[in-house]
Amino acid sequence: NGKKSKKKRKKSMKQRKDKRQQNSSQTQKEMAVDEKLISSSAIAYYPEELKHLQLKKNQEENATGTNNSTSNQEEESITEVADDGKNEKNYVNSSEGCPSVTKQNGKAYSDNSNNNITLLLFYQYVEPPWDESQFQTALRFVTDLGHLYGLTGRMRVAHEGLNCTLTGSRDGVRAWCSALRSFDGGRSRVYPSTGERRTEFADTEFKLTDDLPPRQRFPKLHAFEVVELVNYGLAGRRAPAISAHGGTHLEPEQYHEKMTEGDTVVIDVRNHYESNIGRFVPPPGGAKVIDPGMRKSTEFPMWLDRKETKEMLRGKQVLMYCTGGGRCERAS
Repeated sequence: NGKKSKKKRKKSMKQRKDKRQQNSSQTQKEMAVDEKLISSSAIAYYPEELKHLQLKKNQEENATGTNNSTSNQEEESITEVADDGKNEKNYVNSSEGCPSVTKQNGKAYSDNSNNNITLLLFYQYVEPPWDESQFQTALRFVTDLGHLYGLTGRMRVAHEGLNCTLTGSRDGVRAWCSALRSFDGGRSRVYPSTGERRTEFADTEFKLTDDLPPRQRFPKLHAFEVVELVNYGLAGRRAPAISAHGGTHLEPEQYHEKMTEGDTVVIDVRNHYESNIGRFVPPPGGAKVIDPGMRKSTEFPMWLDRKETKEMLRGKQVLMYCTGGGRCERAS
């Protein structure tokens, strides 16, 4: 009996190991298909002699539950916070259900990938803007989905789309991205040429940084209702349509090549403080960098409307850059 029991335990352990490997392979297969999900490891940027030490430190922090958050001191009610003089409605730890998001067997999602933290950055403008009903559906969906997959951080949610900075486990973040890909809010479109049905987040570019220390996880999930993803003072229908007037996205190699060309200007769309810290420097004879000297984004439309600005841009090829892409998208 003892030998049989030992064999059963070994068989059971092997089955669980095979199941974990199968799940891992499935995750990698899904990632390979999603070309718009761009990930890198924070450990890759450490010197070789420090990589194993940082990984070990991350694992120790996770094991001891080290967290420098102040989550216990934060209120769990709806609050109001300032945003460039505008009020945002802050939905903190919303527990309201959303028909599109369900818990399996009544339990929240969990996984075994919590040794390190993954950071997610992305934005997505939607056109035309959501009406009030569509907006509320989207707000509930992303908030409840965030709680379901254990994500924390900030979600800026507007009628014109999403702008998010989130943290979570490796698998939890990827599962959230995959679920958002399929969300259409009742507005999926069929492309006449191919007959393919595409959701509004089908082509969203998700930027992930894996292997961050557990202490860098945000304490809670905050969903903020905002008028604009980036506050240019062009809310709603006043904003020019990106699909009709937006700039062309370039890969890094293409961008650097463009900076070598004459009759080209590069506009730094970040604020003046960020620009002072560091900026692109084109080679001699290449593009000219222009810093609008902004303190906040609402100053950009006014700067663009000046006579001297128009003269600087007249007949030029215009390149733009910012931090995550959201400011350039609307600015273009």
